[in-house]
Amino acid sequence: MTASKHSSSTQRGNAAGLLPVGILALAFGLRAFAVGRPALRGDEGFSVALAAKPVREMVALMLQSEPNPPLYFVALKGWIAIAGSSELALRWPSVLAGAVLVALTYRLGRAWLGKPAAAGAAVLAAFNPFLVWYAQDARVYSLLAALVLGAAWLTWRAAQKRDWQLWVWAGCLWWLALFAHYFAALALASILLALIVAAHTRARWRAAFGMSAGITLAQLPWLAYVAPLLVGHSKSWISAAGSMEVLWRLLTVFSAGQASAGASPMNQAIGALVLAALLIWGSVLLLRRALRAAAWVLALAVGTPLWLWLLSFYRPVFTEQYALVALPGVCLLAAAGLSGLAAAGWWGKAGRSFAYTTFIAISLLSLSNYYFNPRYSKSPDWRAVSDYLVRTARADEVVALNLPDPAFYYYYRAPMPVEAVPAAPLAEIGGAAAAAQLAQLRDSYAHVRFFFAPSALYDPQGFAGEWLQACCEKTDDQFVAGFRVQTFDTPAGSLAAQQPYRVDFGSDISLTGFRLARSAVQRGGQLQLTLFWLARAPIANSYTVFVHLLAPDGLTYWMAMAFRAMAAAPQTAGSRARR
Repeated sequence: MTASKHSSSTQRGNAAGLLPVGILALAFGLRAFAVGRPALRGDEGFSVALAAKPVREMVALMLQSEPNPPLYFVALKGWIAIAGSSELALRWPSVLAGAVLVALTYRLGRAWLGKPAAAGAAVLAAFNPFLVWYAQDARVYSLLAALVLGAAWLTWRAAQKRDWQLWVWAGCLWWLALFAHYFAALALASILLALIVAAHTRARWRAAFGMSAGITLAQLPWLAYVAPLLVGHSKSWISAAGSMEVLWRLLTVFSAGQASAGASPMNQAIGALVLAALLIWGSVLLLRRALRAAAWVLALAVGTPLWLWLLSFYRPVFTEQYALVALPGVCLLAAAGLSGLAAAGWWGKAGRSFAYTTFIAISLLSLSNYYFNPRYSKSPDWRAVSDYLVRTARADEVVALNLPDPAFYYYYRAPMPVEAVPAAPLAEIGGAAAAAQLAQLRDSYAHVRFFFAPSALYDPQGFAGEWLQACCEKTDDQFVAGFRVQTFDTPAGSLAAQQPYRVDFGSDISLTGFRLARSAVQRGGQLQLTLFWLARAPIANSYTVFVHLLAPDGLTYWMAMAFRAMAAAPQTAGSRARR
């Protein structure tokens, strides 16, 4: 009987030991699934473009536009040299960092909350759609969260064991985290505050101060380098957010993920309410039953969002990904609440099962949309756009992007040159500079392939599109992979395409030719006809041009178009008639 009990206990121990391995395998599978399938999004394209530059030029560019810390881009540059620049290769470091983050969540949970809560927190982190999305993104955030979590764990271990080597290793991880993103400082400040507040670690404040001083000294050369740009830099695309809006946005994305990545409003609302209840209950339980761990868990979960919210009063800086480092702490806090439910009798166990089922169901719904529903794709189908431009490329043509996206250049393979129009946000360069740039394109090329995408920050009124519409002949207007692509012929292109057809109308004006954009048209479509006129003198009279269309059965259709030539001097002008 004793042997039987021992065997049963051993089996349970083995099963418990395999549980974290199974959770880690699940987390890795969710992050690695179809990671190379979606096209790169714009920010990922920016990462690739910056990493492709020599290190000296890369660092110099950080003083001209974005004062990013260099760690991720330098590491990505080295990774590309080894693994290549496919979508799978570019995102793989984030996949690995995301899996490590789940493992660290479990490790911290065991240290602070015990095995059951640690397993629960790891499950929540493994399924979390927000963490999965950024673990499949060629950006710094997954790596940043893993570095912060590892640094927090080493800081706690150093405070427990009083080992100076652990303090050195913790300082190195914090330094790397700060070289990955400046807002790692918010997590560092929160963890140091927890160390001072917690009764069993506050005596280690001198060692913590020494570690902080070493991190600051190591960081000073870079901060001095970027300070001129960093002080005045602002994120114009980030708007101010109130406290309740910040809280609600965090609860929704931390539970169900982003709306753009598959989370429905209902899933977000349910997830936010359940998560809020668990966080409140978990905080109460920790403060009552596990005071030694409470300060550390709360610092990790609440510190960074709270600092971001306070900073937003000075400058709008709040956006959800900046708070991603807090999500493992949120999972720990929620798991503490779920463990507390398990000790509250049958109703508590039922409540815990309901909460876990709710979170997993919400996560799987969001992830299924993200993985399989094209509406929630990470980015536009840049591959299809590039294929379209390769198939339809013409000589003497330029591709004009109304809103330049760095991912476009990653996929672009067509031979035509590419220009952003306007070259910079219209508010910065002004309409005169944008018009001069467009005039240069008009005079230099016969055709313009224009991606019409006015944005609030770049070209809010669609200035570039209106300018081309006024000066050039639009020969096509269609949607390609979700983008509206307009094709224009400049005056030189239009004149080269005309069919000669000379008719003189007195001494002042002559019809010189015509152009039929396409000879066949589907029912309900447009037949575009361009007439070319030669004005020999200023025209003061109004003329009505009749265009007759003769059907195969002999029936005549006609269309009239009023034409007022107002040329101040003899010139060639085109008039368009459509049916």
